[in-house]
Amino acid sequence: RRGTSCRRLRQKLKVHPFHMESWNVLIKDAQEKHIDVSRKVYERLMETYPTCGRFWKLYIEEELKCKNFERVESLFQRCLLKVLNLDLWKFYLTYVKETKRGLPNFREKMMK
Repeated sequence: RRGTSCRRLRQKLKVHPFHMESWNVLIKDAQEKHIDVSRKVYERLMETYPTCGRFWKLYIEEELKCKNFERVESLFQRCLLKVLNLDLWKFYLTYVKETKRGLPNFREKMMK
């Protein structure tokens, strides 16, 4: 039943790509699934809202839950320079601090 309604919403978005209620339902559904299943939804969301920091952050958080660090870093590379969003940048800095602090010269590199 839920799959049918999600299919219907995806069809609706083909006609009305900025229909926020449809996106909200699809995002909620995607968050309940493994990222390998929901990645297409997030990619389509990013195509529709390429400068929305909140949506980039949601997508990156889902990849991070599964420890897909290469994908996380690729997503940050895709969005950081074109999305001027304070929460997204803070999230990036936290990610770098938490994942890279054990690397040699980390402290010096962060000071630059």
